[in-house]
Amino acid sequence: MTADRLWNADESGLTAVHKPGWIMAKSGQKQVGKITSGEKGQTIMVMYAVNAAGTYLPPVMIFKRRRMSELLLRGTPHGTIGGVSENGWIESQLFVKWLEHFVHHVQPAEDRKVLLVLDGHASHKSLAAIDYARENSVIMICLPPHSTHQMQPLDRSIFGPLKNAYNAECDKWMVHHPAMRISQYDIASYLTKLTSKQQA
Repeated sequence: MTADRLWNADESGLTAVHKPGWIMAKSGQKQVGKITSGEKGQTIMVMYAVNAAGTYLPPVMIFKRRRMSELLLRGTPHGTIGGVSENGWIESQLFVKWLEHFVHHVQPAEDRKVLLVLDGHASHKSLAAIDYARENSVIMICLPPHSTHQMQPLDRSIFGPLKNAYNAECDKWMVHHPAMRISQYDIASYLTKLTSKQQA
């Protein structure tokens, strides 16, 4: 199997209340403050898939709300799709929607099957998802329970740097927009800036 057919997928959360970066201050100063967007904010789940050749697909963004608004995806990377759930986490039906998105971009075939490595979340193992994967030449493999913190490649190679860059981008925004808060409607545009930087 070639590197372009070996895929890894995972989701992670981005919050409107970012984590400020390091602060420089005089030695011995004990109280040093830095502005963040608010005390409490909602988390938006972002699901990425990357293959062993380094190619990644447009993400899927999942919002904690009842109705989807296209305004939430304003400024997203081209091809990004969105979804909503009651708790903000991926659910079985949203994962099937993501699988359709995956198949559309990867174009697997009977003589060119793809291997998809995932964690063992219940939403990834529904009958509908397994049937859809089989019908579309996608072989799904789940990582063993309680091992993803060591075995999940995307945690360190993608999500760690992505969150650091996201927090830095939010820091810049807060400096230039005092007394304003980052909302759900702003996060998508930050994701586009970070993606374009990675592509460059």
